[in-house]
Amino acid sequence: TWGLSSRQYAFRDMLLFRRLFQLLNVPGLGSRQVAESQLGRIRTAMLSVLQGRGGQSIQRVSQRVRFAVDVETLWYLRQDVMVALSAIDGESAARRQMKEINSMFKGGLPGSMGPRVSAPGPMY
Repeated sequence: TWGLSSRQYAFRDMLLFRRLFQLLNVPGLGSRQVAESQLGRIRTAMLSVLQGRGGQSIQRVSQRVRFAVDVETLWYLRQDVMVALSAIDGESAARRQMKEINSMFKGGLPGSMGPRVSAPGPMY
């Protein structure tokens, strides 16, 4: 009885549970903020590799990245970013630029998605 209404108690409890979920990394209330943070970091990285380059293709891809609503959408836009960069800088330079961005998706995609781990080559 600290002078709080039942609504204030419920709000306080909700905040405590949300913080607990964040600390325990339990999917649910706390993970949305983590996903939004990851979305922002990936979006910024993609836009920064496209920044300063001209052309309709770059502008179109940049706009799609800017308005992506989730990490999964950005995952699929990686190929478009790669193609646009390849047309300007060449494929090997584009791959180098995308390598760091690709690593940013770790933990943010469903298990069936994500970078494929290539099997080692034949051992002769």
